[in-house]
Amino acid sequence: MAVAWERPCLRESRKTGQVPGGRSDGVSGRPLRSTRWWATTEWLIEDLIPVGSVTLIAAESGAGKTWLAYAIAGAVARGESFAGLKVLQRPTLYLDGENPLSVIKERLPQLGIPETPNLHIWGGWIPEQPPGPDSPVVREFTHNEKPLLIWDSLVQFHPGDEHHATETRSFMKQFRALANAGATVVILHHTGKVKSARQYRGSSDIKAAVDTAYLLKSPASETGELTWLVLENFKSRFAPGKDVGLVFRLGEGFRLWEVPRKAAKLSPEGVIRDSLNEHPNINGKRIKELAKQHGIGKNKVDAALRNGNWLRTQGVGSEILYSVPEASVAGRNPEIPTPIEEGNLGIPTVPAEEVA
Repeated sequence: MAVAWERPCLRESRKTGQVPGGRSDGVSGRPLRSTRWWATTEWLIEDLIPVGSVTLIAAESGAGKTWLAYAIAGAVARGESFAGLKVLQRPTLYLDGENPLSVIKERLPQLGIPETPNLHIWGGWIPEQPPGPDSPVVREFTHNEKPLLIWDSLVQFHPGDEHHATETRSFMKQFRALANAGATVVILHHTGKVKSARQYRGSSDIKAAVDTAYLLKSPASETGELTWLVLENFKSRFAPGKDVGLVFRLGEGFRLWEVPRKAAKLSPEGVIRDSLNEHPNINGKRIKELAKQHGIGKNKVDAALRNGNWLRTQGVGSEILYSVPEASVAGRNPEIPTPIEEGNLGIPTVPAEEVA
């Protein structure tokens, strides 16, 4: 089990540096080392999260954000690979404003994360509530340890209105100050229901303030079961952004998955057709069980069965059995591929943004 946050874990700074003119980091008031602007990008997690950056991971409720974030936290704190991707070891502070202690105690073993001294979890079950990015304790921890900091989630720590541009811009600057002081920051956030909030909810200053941003998609929000997820990159300042597919393995965590582009958008009709090609003359209950494995919820299956062109025959009692008019295995939707052991082979990319 990971250890809970305690103030005594703050240790003296290992290193200090100096830049011409004695510039300060603006957070601790201490001088920074000279920055090598020409150096190549250093990755906390290979091709996923750059060191000293601010990363946003947004998704609808129940999609698996917390599962992913704790898996990242455990890998970085232990210095172990994440889904086969190389990782730099860093002390990690997870500020959890969403989940009760019972959930965390259950999920860490399910992710294969043992007791980890470098993983500090500061949740709502601790009398002193987890703080936001303006906390002096977090600033001191950043100065001493150059850690990974994870906030779960933005709305729990934003003191104002996430839709208000001025308030949100001021809030997001606090994360930037921590990154400038040496922390790597990950912020979990929610998507909205309106078209303009499909990638993230709130002011456009949220996207403007981060270096890397991902939209997390998975069937878990509909099925209630985490099987796989896709991180679709929609902003990247450091390098061409990459979409990443991950398959969940109970007791192990995530493994890399070479995901076909837009695989997260399998249609209910296509999944039903594939299921009936393999298992003709089955009832609606069985179809829903098979569709669930592909992330299709029962309501969408009901609508597709009701409106689709299926052969229907009478089963036992009131049971209806379904099949396709001409059973064929041609044109199937792509199945979930075998996880990749290492690397990020074949993952699609999008162009990098220029730094303003």
